[in-house]
Amino acid sequence: MTQIKADVFDKLNKRLSGAKPQMIFIDIDGVLTLTRGSYTLDLETIEMLRRVEELEVPVCLTSGNSYPTVLTLQRYLGLSPIFIAENGCVIQIKRSLIKVCRESLDNLVDKISKMFNLQPSDSNMYRLCDRAFKIPQELKTNILRIRELERSITELFPNIYAMYTGYVLHIYSRECGKGKAMEILARELNVDLSKSIAIGDSITDIDMLKTAGLAVVVGDADSEVREVADIVLPYTASTSTKFFLRTLMEYIKTKNKD
Repeated sequence: MTQIKADVFDKLNKRLSGAKPQMIFIDIDGVLTLTRGSYTLDLETIEMLRRVEELEVPVCLTSGNSYPTVLTLQRYLGLSPIFIAENGCVIQIKRSLIKVCRESLDNLVDKISKMFNLQPSDSNMYRLCDRAFKIPQELKTNILRIRELERSITELFPNIYAMYTGYVLHIYSRECGKGKAMEILARELNVDLSKSIAIGDSITDIDMLKTAGLAVVVGDADSEVREVADIVLPYTASTSTKFFLRTLMEYIKTKNKD
Protein backbone atom coordinates (compact mmCIF):
# COMPACT_ATOMS: atom_id res chain seq x y z
CA MET A 1 0.00 0.00 0.00
CA THR A 2 1.36 3.41 -0.97
CA GLN A 3 1.77 6.12 1.67
CA ILE A 4 -0.96 8.24 0.08
CA LYS A 5 -3.43 5.36 0.18
CA ALA A 6 -2.40 4.53 3.75
CA ASP A 7 -3.08 8.14 4.76
CA VAL A 8 -6.56 8.01 3.18
CA PHE A 9 -7.31 4.72 4.99
CA ASP A 10 -6.22 6.31 8.26
CA LYS A 11 -8.45 9.37 7.77
CA LEU A 12 -11.41 7.14 6.85
CA ASN A 13 -10.93 5.07 9.98
CA LYS A 14 -10.64 8.09 12.26
CA ARG A 15 -13.46 10.20 10.83
CA LEU A 16 -15.92 7.34 10.32
CA SER A 17 -14.98 5.58 13.58
CA GLY A 18 -14.21 2.39 11.69
CA ALA A 19 -17.65 2.24 10.04
CA LYS A 20 -18.54 2.54 6.37
CA PRO A 21 -19.95 5.91 5.28
CA GLN A 22 -23.70 6.43 5.45
CA MET A 23 -23.72 8.69 2.40
CA ILE A 24 -21.40 10.38 -0.11
CA PHE A 25 -22.16 13.96 -1.16
CA ILE A 26 -20.32 14.68 -4.40
CA ASP A 27 -20.02 17.73 -6.64
CA ILE A 28 -20.20 17.28 -10.42
CA ASP A 29 -18.19 19.94 -12.27
CA GLY A 30 -14.45 19.56 -11.66
CA VAL A 31 -14.99 16.37 -9.65
CA LEU A 32 -16.77 14.00 -12.04
CA THR A 33 -15.51 15.77 -15.18
CA LEU A 34 -12.19 15.04 -16.88
CA THR A 35 -10.84 18.51 -16.05
CA ARG A 36 -11.99 21.62 -14.25
CA GLY A 37 -13.75 23.84 -16.78
CA SER A 38 -14.73 20.82 -18.87
CA TYR A 39 -18.27 19.46 -19.24
CA THR A 40 -17.10 15.98 -20.24
CA LEU A 41 -17.97 13.40 -17.61
CA ASP A 42 -15.43 10.70 -16.78
CA LEU A 43 -17.45 7.55 -17.41
CA GLU A 44 -15.02 5.40 -15.44
CA THR A 45 -15.69 7.58 -12.38
CA ILE A 46 -19.45 7.16 -12.88
CA GLU A 47 -19.06 3.40 -13.01
CA MET A 48 -17.11 3.52 -9.75
CA LEU A 49 -19.92 5.48 -8.10
CA ARG A 50 -22.34 2.75 -9.12
CA ARG A 51 -20.02 0.16 -7.58
CA VAL A 52 -19.92 2.19 -4.36
CA GLU A 53 -23.72 2.13 -4.27
CA GLU A 54 -23.64 -1.64 -4.74
CA LEU A 55 -21.76 -1.66 -1.42
CA GLU A 56 -24.86 0.00 0.11
CA VAL A 57 -23.44 3.51 0.31
CA PRO A 58 -25.87 5.98 -1.37
CA VAL A 59 -24.40 8.74 -3.52
CA CYS A 60 -26.02 12.20 -3.45
CA LEU A 61 -25.08 14.49 -6.34
CA THR A 62 -24.59 17.93 -4.76
CA SER A 63 -24.22 20.60 -7.42
CA GLY A 64 -24.65 24.20 -8.46
CA ASN A 65 -26.18 23.03 -11.71
CA SER A 66 -29.84 23.76 -12.46
CA TYR A 67 -32.51 21.44 -11.10
CA PRO A 68 -33.39 19.78 -14.45
CA THR A 69 -29.70 19.22 -15.23
CA VAL A 70 -29.02 17.40 -11.96
CA LEU A 71 -32.30 15.50 -12.18
CA THR A 72 -31.37 14.25 -15.65
CA LEU A 73 -27.84 13.29 -14.61
CA GLN A 74 -29.05 11.43 -11.52
CA ARG A 75 -31.51 9.40 -13.58
CA TYR A 76 -29.31 8.58 -16.54
CA LEU A 77 -26.19 7.88 -14.47
CA GLY A 78 -28.19 5.34 -12.48
CA LEU A 79 -27.55 6.81 -9.02
CA SER A 80 -29.79 7.01 -5.94
CA PRO A 81 -32.93 9.19 -6.42
CA ILE A 82 -31.63 11.88 -4.08
CA PHE A 83 -29.70 15.02 -4.98
CA ILE A 84 -29.04 18.64 -4.11
CA ALA A 85 -29.09 21.22 -6.91
CA GLU A 86 -28.56 24.96 -7.37
CA ASN A 87 -26.05 25.20 -4.50
CA GLY A 88 -28.45 23.87 -1.90
CA CYS A 89 -31.52 25.83 -2.98
CA VAL A 90 -33.26 22.70 -4.25
CA ILE A 91 -33.40 19.18 -2.78
CA GLN A 92 -34.86 16.06 -4.37
CA ILE A 93 -35.69 13.02 -2.22
CA LYS A 94 -37.19 10.32 -4.42
CA ARG A 95 -40.25 12.06 -5.91
CA SER A 96 -40.37 14.92 -3.41
CA LEU A 97 -38.92 18.30 -4.37
CA ILE A 98 -37.99 20.71 -1.58
CA LYS A 99 -37.34 24.37 -2.45
CA VAL A 100 -35.27 26.01 0.28
CA CYS A 101 -35.35 29.44 -1.38
CA ARG A 102 -38.27 31.78 -0.69
CA GLU A 103 -38.06 34.49 -3.32
CA SER A 104 -36.98 35.03 -6.91
CA LEU A 105 -33.65 36.67 -7.71
CA ASP A 106 -34.67 37.79 -11.19
CA ASN A 107 -34.80 41.47 -10.19
CA LEU A 108 -31.22 41.25 -8.91
CA VAL A 109 -30.05 39.60 -12.12
CA ASP A 110 -30.96 42.71 -14.11
CA LYS A 111 -29.33 45.04 -11.60
CA ILE A 112 -26.09 43.04 -11.31
CA SER A 113 -25.91 42.55 -15.07
CA LYS A 114 -26.06 46.30 -15.69
CA MET A 115 -23.86 47.38 -12.76
CA PHE A 116 -21.03 44.91 -13.42
CA ASN A 117 -21.44 44.38 -17.16
CA LEU A 118 -22.05 40.64 -16.74
CA GLN A 119 -24.04 38.49 -19.13
CA PRO A 120 -26.62 36.23 -17.45
CA SER A 121 -26.12 32.52 -18.04
CA ASP A 122 -28.36 30.81 -20.59
CA SER A 123 -29.15 28.24 -17.87
CA ASN A 124 -31.10 30.82 -15.83
CA MET A 125 -34.31 29.96 -17.69
CA TYR A 126 -34.10 26.47 -16.16
CA ARG A 127 -33.11 27.45 -12.62
CA LEU A 128 -35.74 27.32 -9.89
CA CYS A 129 -33.83 29.42 -7.36
CA ASP A 130 -30.22 30.46 -7.87
CA ARG A 131 -29.02 32.45 -10.88
CA ALA A 132 -25.72 32.53 -12.76
CA PHE A 133 -23.58 34.88 -14.85
CA LYS A 134 -20.97 34.22 -17.49
CA ILE A 135 -17.48 35.43 -16.64
CA PRO A 136 -15.53 37.14 -19.49
CA GLN A 137 -12.67 35.00 -20.75
CA GLU A 138 -10.06 37.63 -19.88
CA LEU A 139 -11.24 37.63 -16.26
CA LYS A 140 -11.22 33.85 -15.78
CA THR A 141 -7.44 33.75 -15.37
CA ASN A 142 -7.41 36.48 -12.69
CA ILE A 143 -8.85 34.88 -9.57
CA LEU A 144 -8.07 37.96 -7.43
CA ARG A 145 -10.27 40.14 -9.63
CA ILE A 146 -13.01 37.53 -9.51
CA ARG A 147 -12.87 37.48 -5.70
CA GLU A 148 -13.11 41.30 -5.73
CA LEU A 149 -16.15 41.03 -7.98
CA GLU A 150 -17.77 38.55 -5.57
CA ARG A 151 -17.12 40.88 -2.63
CA SER A 152 -18.48 43.92 -4.48
CA ILE A 153 -21.72 42.14 -5.31
CA THR A 154 -22.29 40.84 -1.78
CA GLU A 155 -21.51 44.25 -0.25
CA LEU A 156 -24.23 45.79 -2.39
CA PHE A 157 -26.64 42.88 -1.88
CA PRO A 158 -25.87 41.38 1.57
CA ASN A 159 -28.73 38.88 1.46
CA ILE A 160 -27.10 36.80 -1.26
CA TYR A 161 -23.93 34.82 -1.87
CA ALA A 162 -21.90 35.51 -5.02
CA MET A 163 -19.47 32.70 -5.85
CA TYR A 164 -17.50 31.70 -8.93
CA THR A 165 -17.07 27.97 -9.48
CA GLY A 166 -14.68 27.96 -12.42
CA TYR A 167 -17.67 27.74 -14.76
CA VAL A 168 -20.07 30.58 -13.89
CA LEU A 169 -20.65 33.11 -11.12
CA HIS A 170 -23.60 32.01 -8.97
CA ILE A 171 -25.83 34.20 -6.85
CA TYR A 172 -28.17 32.61 -4.33
CA SER A 173 -29.97 33.44 -1.11
CA ARG A 174 -28.08 33.23 2.19
CA GLU A 175 -30.90 31.06 3.50
CA CYS A 176 -29.57 28.39 1.14
CA GLY A 177 -26.29 26.46 0.85
CA LYS A 178 -25.12 22.93 0.22
CA GLY A 179 -24.46 22.36 3.93
CA LYS A 180 -27.94 23.51 4.94
CA ALA A 181 -29.47 21.28 2.27
CA MET A 182 -27.45 18.34 3.58
CA GLU A 183 -28.88 18.91 7.06
CA ILE A 184 -32.45 18.93 5.71
CA LEU A 185 -31.83 15.78 3.67
CA ALA A 186 -30.16 14.06 6.62
CA ARG A 187 -33.19 14.72 8.86
CA GLU A 188 -35.52 13.34 6.20
CA LEU A 189 -33.49 10.17 5.64
CA ASN A 190 -32.09 9.70 9.15
CA VAL A 191 -28.47 10.04 8.02
CA ASP A 192 -25.69 10.76 10.52
CA LEU A 193 -23.70 13.47 8.74
CA SER A 194 -20.68 12.82 10.96
CA LYS A 195 -20.50 9.46 9.15
CA SER A 196 -20.76 11.02 5.68
CA ILE A 197 -18.18 12.00 3.07
CA ALA A 198 -18.18 15.13 0.88
CA ILE A 199 -16.06 15.52 -2.26
CA GLY A 200 -15.67 18.93 -3.90
CA ASP A 201 -13.43 21.42 -5.64
CA SER A 202 -14.82 24.99 -5.52
CA ILE A 203 -15.72 27.62 -2.94
CA THR A 204 -19.41 26.76 -3.26
CA ASP A 205 -18.46 23.40 -1.72
CA ILE A 206 -16.97 24.82 1.49
CA ASP A 207 -20.11 24.55 3.63
CA MET A 208 -20.74 21.06 2.22
CA LEU A 209 -17.23 20.00 3.21
CA LYS A 210 -17.58 21.49 6.68
CA THR A 211 -20.91 19.73 7.23
CA ALA A 212 -19.70 16.24 6.31
CA GLY A 213 -17.73 13.98 8.62
CA LEU A 214 -14.89 13.67 6.10
CA ALA A 215 -14.01 16.48 3.68
CA VAL A 216 -12.21 15.43 0.50
CA VAL A 217 -11.06 17.72 -2.33
CA VAL A 218 -9.44 17.10 -5.69
CA GLY A 219 -5.83 18.13 -6.15
CA ASP A 220 -6.59 21.23 -8.24
CA ALA A 221 -9.34 22.56 -5.96
CA ASP A 222 -9.55 26.26 -5.11
CA SER A 223 -7.00 27.26 -2.48
CA GLU A 224 -9.75 28.30 -0.03
CA VAL A 225 -11.31 24.85 -0.37
CA ARG A 226 -8.04 23.01 0.21
CA GLU A 227 -7.73 24.79 3.57
CA VAL A 228 -10.92 23.17 4.96
CA ALA A 229 -10.23 19.67 3.60
CA ASP A 230 -9.30 16.61 5.62
CA ILE A 231 -7.88 15.00 2.48
CA VAL A 232 -6.35 16.82 -0.49
CA LEU A 233 -6.03 14.23 -3.24
CA PRO A 234 -2.83 14.00 -5.29
CA TYR A 235 -4.31 14.31 -8.78
CA THR A 236 -6.63 16.63 -10.71
CA ALA A 237 -10.40 16.55 -11.27
CA SER A 238 -11.86 13.07 -11.92
CA THR A 239 -8.47 11.37 -11.72
CA SER A 240 -8.38 12.37 -8.05
CA THR A 241 -11.95 11.19 -7.55
CA LYS A 242 -11.21 7.78 -9.05
CA PHE A 243 -8.22 7.35 -6.77
CA PHE A 244 -10.35 8.15 -3.73
CA LEU A 245 -13.29 5.95 -4.75
CA ARG A 246 -10.97 3.03 -5.48
CA THR A 247 -9.42 3.41 -2.04
CA LEU A 248 -12.83 3.85 -0.40
CA MET A 249 -14.11 0.60 -1.91
CA GLU A 250 -11.07 -1.24 -0.56
CA TYR A 251 -11.74 0.30 2.86
CA ILE A 252 -15.43 -0.74 2.79
CA LYS A 253 -14.62 -4.28 1.72
CA THR A 254 -12.11 -4.52 4.56
CA LYS A 255 -14.79 -3.41 7.04
CA ASN A 256 -17.28 -5.91 5.62
CA LYS A 257 -14.82 -8.70 6.43
CA ASP A 258 -14.41 -7.55 10.05
